[in-house]
Amino acid sequence: MTNLLNLKNDDGEIHLNDERMILTSSSIFGTLRKDLIENIGFERMKSFLIRYGWNIGVNDAKKALKGNLSTVKEILRQGPILHMMQGYTKVNTTKLELSMDGHADVHSVKVEGVWVNSYEAEEHITQTGIAEKPVCYTLTGYASGFYSTVCGHEVIFKESDCKGAGDSACRYEGKSIHLWGMEIQDELKYYKTKPIVQELAVTYEKLLEERNSLSKVMDIHNLLTEELINGRSLQSIVRMVYQKTKIPLLMENFNNNQVYHAGFHKGKAEDVRNQLKLMREDGPVTLETGRIVKDGMELLYTPITLQNKTYGYCAFVQADRAEGKTNLEINRMILERVSMTGSLFLLNEKSSFEALERVKGLFLEQILNGEFASKEEIIKKSMYLDVSLDHPFTIAVLGYRFSSNRGTENDYFIQQKIIEEIYSFFKKRNQVVLTALRDGHIVLLIPLSPGNEFPLRTKECIDHLYTVFSGYNFKVGLGTISDELERAHEIFQEALTALNMNEGTRDIIKFEEVDLLSILMHTGSTPAVLKKAEKMLGPLLMEDDPKMKELLKTLYVFLQCGGNLECSMKDLNISMSGLRYRIKRLEELLSCQIRNPKSAFQLYASFETLLKAKMITIR
Repeated sequence: MTNLLNLKNDDGEIHLNDERMILTSSSIFGTLRKDLIENIGFERMKSFLIRYGWNIGVNDAKKALKGNLSTVKEILRQGPILHMMQGYTKVNTTKLELSMDGHADVHSVKVEGVWVNSYEAEEHITQTGIAEKPVCYTLTGYASGFYSTVCGHEVIFKESDCKGAGDSACRYEGKSIHLWGMEIQDELKYYKTKPIVQELAVTYEKLLEERNSLSKVMDIHNLLTEELINGRSLQSIVRMVYQKTKIPLLMENFNNNQVYHAGFHKGKAEDVRNQLKLMREDGPVTLETGRIVKDGMELLYTPITLQNKTYGYCAFVQADRAEGKTNLEINRMILERVSMTGSLFLLNEKSSFEALERVKGLFLEQILNGEFASKEEIIKKSMYLDVSLDHPFTIAVLGYRFSSNRGTENDYFIQQKIIEEIYSFFKKRNQVVLTALRDGHIVLLIPLSPGNEFPLRTKECIDHLYTVFSGYNFKVGLGTISDELERAHEIFQEALTALNMNEGTRDIIKFEEVDLLSILMHTGSTPAVLKKAEKMLGPLLMEDDPKMKELLKTLYVFLQCGGNLECSMKDLNISMSGLRYRIKRLEELLSCQIRNPKSAFQLYASFETLLKAKMITIR
């Protein structure tokens, strides 16, 4: 092969195998490599050098095939020799396996070896330092082009180790493409890259398409802003987006249990809503855009959020098809702007609600404080707040507390959330209530329109609050029903008294159900009442005396029977003479006639007072 090298110094020419060559330093190639990286990027540089090496390999293979070599192996061995003569590297082939078919053609090839003193590895280290992956791209391309041309089918080389990547040597492996399988797929793209002019044209088309798509997004964004400023409804906004995109759109508002949609066939919107419900039940409510493909349907959804809480979802729905990445991204951008519009709409509603509730709360405070001259004036002012007070009404006082295992929470914030839920509950049932905060409780003035099942409705409201506010306990005191608005403060006091008397397990207690003694205990001087009760029963309260306990029980049963001897004898299971003896003994100890109505009432009241205070027990 060295005889093929011909130096014509007088003519300034170098020939190798009858082809003119040029002699240049490897550092120039290193500089070119660096400039390519800086100007067209690493990936395109790699593809450029691989295809550059491939073309050189193909050219050398064609010349080798014209020689007088008899076997394919002999021809293949010329590739490394030519490579070395041109100064690229020294090639040590460690393995070469050929498989021929029945027509003496090459069926498959496997080759392994080492590239010693690769100029490419040296220049890469000099120009850019140690690489993360092998860098001998022209060598890889040359070997692939040479072997593919000689063997008559694609043979692809891959570098496993490389000095340019910090390895001890540059090791390569080459195989027929059908022997590589999926292992070589990532490398094949470098052999078939489009020319940069074509790629720039494709890029321009994509940029033009994205510009048009972004223009469409901005047009919809501007229309959404205009619709919001003009106070359009959510249904109007949904319909407008559908007209612009031609994609069916659904918007669901959990807060009011409302659904707005456009572009759906009959019943399809409910199917989408059920799909979103299943998605929420399968896992936590997401705050990010997602995509569901199921049963031939593609559903792109995004949440409607306000103050880090999800209030609903927006969803684009179309048939499941291969959607381009750009279109999917554009649809996502449009959907997120629709969601943002929904959030702003809810924020506006929330702000309006809070402002209106503050006015209503002030109005209720004025009613409770008796600041209006007449019932007519109250009714007239209520009309401005869209509240009808020309029906009978009642007042409820709601108390709440949370379990001891819960952390400290902002009380005002919780009160506002509870008021919002109460408002939402009654609004869904076409009923308006006035709410206010007073004495640490939530006060509700509830107009009772004809046919309003008030006790049942109140119980449903409490049950609803339990589902929303986990870990909280709620109690409600109800005042009497009245049509006299000027008695509002009095009815509020009734409801507050009922609430304070609700020490049992019941959620709701009416003022009518509270006994007189409980009210006296609550509103009077409790220590004085207890002291008076103890004095009335006097010596009977000696717990260590069994006879006094027996007389105490006899007195209580006798008073409960209304002074009836037969009833008392039966309940105590004693004889009539024994009962008469005990009554006489009681009158001596208490210094009063226990069958006298006045005395009997005071004694019975004393019993009930001490029993409620848990200071005595009757066994």
